[in-house]
Amino acid sequence: MGDVFSLSYDDEAKKFFSSSVTQRAFREYDNNVEDLKNEWKKLAKIYAPSGAETPRAEDIVKKFKEYGLSKSHVDSHLNAVGMLDGSGPTIAYIATMDDLATVADYVKTWDKPIIESEGKMVGPGTNSSATCASLLGIAKLFTFPWVKPHARIYFVACAQEETALNGMKGFIKDHGNEIDYILETGGGLGGITYGAIGIHWFKIHFKGERGHTLNGGLPNVTRAIAKAVDKIFNIPLPQEAEKRTLLNIAMLGAAKVYNHKSEDGWFSVDLRSMDNENLRKIKEEIFKIADEAAKEQGYQYYIEPYSEIPAGQIPGGRENKLVKMAEAAYKQFGIEPTLSNRAASNCNVSFAKGIPTVGMSGNRGALRDTPNEYANIEPVLKGAKLHFLLGYQLALGEIL
Repeated sequence: MGDVFSLSYDDEAKKFFSSSVTQRAFREYDNNVEDLKNEWKKLAKIYAPSGAETPRAEDIVKKFKEYGLSKSHVDSHLNAVGMLDGSGPTIAYIATMDDLATVADYVKTWDKPIIESEGKMVGPGTNSSATCASLLGIAKLFTFPWVKPHARIYFVACAQEETALNGMKGFIKDHGNEIDYILETGGGLGGITYGAIGIHWFKIHFKGERGHTLNGGLPNVTRAIAKAVDKIFNIPLPQEAEKRTLLNIAMLGAAKVYNHKSEDGWFSVDLRSMDNENLRKIKEEIFKIADEAAKEQGYQYYIEPYSEIPAGQIPGGRENKLVKMAEAAYKQFGIEPTLSNRAASNCNVSFAKGIPTVGMSGNRGALRDTPNEYANIEPVLKGAKLHFLLGYQLALGEIL
């Protein structure tokens, strides 16, 4: 790619942005935004909690087929996948499709229409489905007949981003070896991510004899949980930028009634760090604390793994050509983007795989988990143009 781009990154982006092909695509796209917004409203109303997104996936696939994307289907990982076939580099556009369970609950019971108000799409599901609206906008731009990218392009609405990135893991397992670039749309404009924070999720269980309050209060799995949780929260966590570590214990569980001593009690751990070695060391400390708490109470303990995603970043980090190209593309829209190497999204999977990846998003909206959830319309619609511009450069589209 370096030999092809003889101009500066800014000049290359300007050349593609100003081309008759791109400008015609943008004008025609603007003429189609009402259809795109209507589809966005429809997607927002579809109940799509993580792991049960198939109705939303099927609706997206229907739109892919309408655009003429080949091999449009819901894959075995519940992702909605469409493809624009061609030779040259292979690019994958990725978007999150699922809702948090709390958002999905609002969507399920919402009996009012999704409305547009003061530049916002308002109603439960609008914020998360903005990513899919952006993905459809990108697909629309690439499928105008005069746009001729010299590339194979996948458009993927990923399932289960909120629960361990399972859809993205499946897509990378199936296609990772053929992908040259991955561009993730988070909906909106303003930021570029070029690295990912490692995320390890697991539960620690304490297991032993069950009983009743009348038989005495100890030993008790809840005491083991309490002691372990308190000590884990007191583990010193490195905060240097390159090693920053975060720890949360959000869920605890044991008996179901007041007078029961459960034979199994547990708590969750959400451990994140920019440094994989740091993740390993903190986990060892957590397991040591759990072992000590179990022995003190006369119980056994075991680990229930859920998800383990390593930290990583694009080769070369901030200086990678793909990052520079993304930054230059932003400038064509009059935006100086913020940059971060701490993503926590589908990008984690491709960063870990070593695939050149950037995520672009920002100013998407707010108030998720409430009836007043909203997404900002203009940044989401314009964000599709930004993604098209970068992808068209990567695909070495025709400049006329």
